[in-house]
Amino acid sequence: MVSVTFYAKEGCWFCDMAEEMLNGYQEKYGLAINKVDIASDEELYRLYRFDIPVLEFEDGTTLHGRIKKQELLAAIERNRKG
Repeated sequence: MVSVTFYAKEGCWFCDMAEEMLNGYQEKYGLAINKVDIASDEELYRLYRFDIPVLEFEDGTTLHGRIKKQELLAAIERNRKG
């Protein structure tokens, strides 16, 4: 199982694209996706409003903005447990 924290907000089409990619790989790679709406927290909004979507993996890898398929797959592979 690979845990991913997914920071996003409503109305962000990059976020929608990233969520579609994550959902497409969820079953195949056993992704545990924790979606966080940055609009619900003032501090998160301040931190991520110009970078969303932001994906954070257990090993500290972060991806943001226009996330490419190859970058996502590489991050998933780095975080897979045996």
